[in-house]
This record gives sequence, C-alpha cells and structure tokens, in this order.
Amino acid sequence: MPATVGTDNSCVWQRLNGEVAVTKSLNAEPYDTDKARHTHYLQNYEEHFEKLLGKEIRLLELGVYKGGSLLLWKDYFDRGLIVGLDLTRIELNDSSGRIRTYCGEQQDTVLLDRIARETAPEGFDVIIDDCSHIGELTRVSFWHLFDNHLKPGGLYVIEDWSTGYWDGWFDGVGLKRRARFTHSPILFRFREKLARLYNSKAIERIPLAQTFIVAIKKLINRSQFQSHDYGLVGFIKELVDECGMADITRRDFGNPPERPSKFKKMEISPGQVFIVKAS
Repeated sequence: MPATVGTDNSCVWQRLNGEVAVTKSLNAEPYDTDKARHTHYLQNYEEHFEKLLGKEIRLLELGVYKGGSLLLWKDYFDRGLIVGLDLTRIELNDSSGRIRTYCGEQQDTVLLDRIARETAPEGFDVIIDDCSHIGELTRVSFWHLFDNHLKPGGLYVIEDWSTGYWDGWFDGVGLKRRARFTHSPILFRFREKLARLYNSKAIERIPLAQTFIVAIKKLINRSQFQSHDYGLVGFIKELVDECGMADITRRDFGNPPERPSKFKKMEISPGQVFIVKAS
C-alpha cells in the first residue's frame, strides 16, 4: 500500500516503491470556467493527466471563453506552458508567464501552425477542443493538429460532442427513436447465406456478383440498427472508423493498402472523447 508522506492544498505526495508520486485533485470552482459544472469531466481529466503532473508539458485548448480554464491548467500543471485560442481576445492576470493566448478561428490551419511553431515546436502533449462544437470545424482542427502538432503518445480531448443530438444546435438534429427491433430467424438465415455466397469461389468468377451481394446486405443491415450521425456526433463516429482502420484495410477482408490506426486508444464518455496518438 502507498504511504501518504505529505499534503499541500490539492496536492498529495505518496511514497510507492521508494519513489514519491504526486497526485492532485481538479477543482474548477475558483475559476471562471464552465468546467466547474461538469464534475465528471474533471474526474476524467484527473485520471488521464496524473502521469503528466510535475512535467514540462505543452497544453493547447481551443475555445477558452474568458480564460478561466487556462488558469486552472496553469495551476494544475505547475511546470507546463498553457496555450489558449478563442474568437475573442483574452487578457489574463498571469504573473507566471506560462500562459499564451491567441485570437482566431479553430479552422484556420495557418494560425494553428503559427501557434504550434511559437509555443510547441516539438509538439503538444495535450490538446483540448472546447471550441465551436460544430462537426465540420472540429474535423478541420482535429486532423490538422493531430497529424502535425500532437506528440506521439499525446492526448487529444474533444468536449461536448453530444451537441449533435440537439435540434437547436448549429448542425445538431434530435434523435428520433424507432421501435425496438426483434430477431427474425428467417432473415438471419438469409443473411448468413448471403455471407457464404459472397465468399464462394463461384461468385468470385462472376463479374459484379459480389458488388450486388454487398448492395443487398446494405439494404437489410440498414434496417437492423439505428444510428445518429449528425453534427459532432457524426464526426466522433468517423473517428471510431479510424480506430478500426487496421481491419478496414485488411488484405483479405478489407480494402488495402493496409495501415494501422493512427490511434493507440479512443475512450468515449458522456460529453468527452479522449484519444491517445499512436507512437
């Protein structure tokens, strides 16, 4: 069992196997940020950020309102450089000199390159998107920053992805639930025969036969499941596809050329998505 050797406000030092580890709790109440209303967000951040405590990290947050979250991250990562981007200019009282702010749009890739060049030339350790919550804009900034300016093993977080379920949101559409589906043994056996037929040697020799079978499978399978893919919800599901890229591009069942996923791990929780970049 680890032994507690000291405390200082939100910090706890524990001795484990002869080494002293630092743990911290995230309390957003003293800061001007809506993260204080989402306690499960903070709990998730604690879990993912623990290994970064005490390190000289580089953190970028897109969408920071009045900058309260930047102060939160500055105090939590006491050796980190904290960078924020927002549509409005932000003025903060920061005596540490460890906060940088920029004004602009998240989809401005030229600006994103400049921010990275000036603050994290070797890449960011953490990128948080709490910006527009609009699918197409989030997609632009995600792939540009993920591919070009996030370190291997770095963490990318997308907040408030469920805006895509809101009719009143820019690109959101309300989820219209359909009746529960029941299992049909007859239809199931028909689908089984289609799958076997697709993989038969005889069908492989008939032009367009496999294409026709896939078209039938699509029609049947589409009626089996309901899936919402509007707004930011739709983009998150595109990222799920990236998780499956090794199987999507398999030489035998997929569509080569083969390549592994760019993600080491993707974790989806209510309102948040955590993605670890593959090394």
